[in-house]
Amino acid sequence: MNTFYNQNPFGFQNLNWKQLLKNYFSFSSILTKLIIINVAVYIIFLLFKVVVLLFGFLFQQSDVYQLFIQNIIHLLSCPASFETLLHQPWSIFTSLFFHVKFWHIFFNMIMLSVIGGIFRQFIQEKHILITYILGGIFGNLLYMLAYNYFPVFNEALQVGSYAMGASGGIMAIMAAITAYHPNHKINLIFIGPVKILWVTLVFVVIDILSIQGDNAGGHLAHLGGVMYGAFSVLFYLKYNFKFPRFNTRKKKKMKYATSSNYTYNERPVSDEEYNARKVENEKKIDSILDKISKNGYDSLSKEEKEFLFKQKR
Repeated sequence: MNTFYNQNPFGFQNLNWKQLLKNYFSFSSILTKLIIINVAVYIIFLLFKVVVLLFGFLFQQSDVYQLFIQNIIHLLSCPASFETLLHQPWSIFTSLFFHVKFWHIFFNMIMLSVIGGIFRQFIQEKHILITYILGGIFGNLLYMLAYNYFPVFNEALQVGSYAMGASGGIMAIMAAITAYHPNHKINLIFIGPVKILWVTLVFVVIDILSIQGDNAGGHLAHLGGVMYGAFSVLFYLKYNFKFPRFNTRKKKKMKYATSSNYTYNERPVSDEEYNARKVENEKKIDSILDKISKNGYDSLSKEEKEFLFKQKR
């Protein structure tokens, strides 16, 4: 038999599903991992609902389904009551990855994918995770403070109000990239290119006007995320602060097998140097593009053509 047909077409030989999953997560981007975690939590919750529904049907305990599922939702969602939060402190974090309705997670993940992709173009991707989590937590705190200190929410607080979803973290990412590069244009269907500044402002205005509606807590959480995302970047730019980050273990040096093994060492680039280089390159690209629009491509010097070619690779 020809040994060619025994080879794995994906290049993984003798790997079980656990190893494949581990490899996938090792090489996936932080943005992809955030989306996968949100979707995985949603699917697990759906499967859990099916099991509980079947159990209630078999034992003729229909009330068990509603009661049990409602308790799970409350345990994973962020409560408006500070007293309730003391009994389930994890919920201020788990609520950032928890969705109950399909369309809720569907639109949130599309939004996260688009805005996160823009974020990665200008700010190092390692900051997406901390912006998402701290922005979401800040949004939950604003929601709790509003429900505890504004009389209009007293009735909802007494009945029991809970917040869930990735929206607060997503709005933090959106506000962060807006504060960092407000003139970046995104293409909107039926509208065309629009500055991200105006898109973010529209979302903020909608959230402010929607506080009087049924989902006041969700819109307050959005505004809390916007506050964190915008101010974190503004402080970073004005005072040269470093973005907060999780402590991570030092990565092991990897050897790449070629005709001769070699290692490549380079001095780590700080956030300030990275961003400074990026801003300088952007200015140079804008200058070259302006020159092309006025005098044509042939007017560029050899150095300018080489620089533009390298940026396109």
